Amino acid sequence: MGTIKGAALLEKNVHADLRGRLVAFEAFDNLPFVPQRVFVLEVDDARVSRGGHANSCDEVIVALRGGATIALDNGEETTSVRLDDDHHALWISAGIVIRLDNFEAGTLLLVCASERYGRTRHFATPQTQLVARTRSGLHGEPIYEDAR
Repeated sequence: MGTIKGAALLEKNVHADLRGRLVAFEAFDNLPFVPQRVFVLEVDDARVSRGGHANSCDEVIVALRGGATIALDNGEETTSVRLDDDHHALWISAGIVIRLDNFEAGTLLLVCASERYGRTRHFATPQTQLVARTRSGLHGEPIYEDAR
């Protein structure tokens, strides 16, 4: 799975034993920000599309059940990422237009955002001035090189 500038696949910290699985995210370890808002997206109809806009905040999307294809457009390049495995979450910088489609019926996505909803703006087109310049950190997570 490939990504573009301003997006990265993050490793989930999974602990599994006979009791089940525990998936943990910790700020600045395998999550590149401190979440200010967390919400769940549940999709029962595989034919729907979600998103179609850029946000003024960063987001991390985690597939808890099922999966979806996430199209990414940073204004310079585009790609699609299938998010449906137990090992990765998807970090998306502010300014990148995302569109979610090709859902599996019963998909459940967890979304962590770097800003509260009331402080977030939505844009119909990519906002290249907001897209974080990133490089790989110790654990492969994005590291901000610009001050926003």
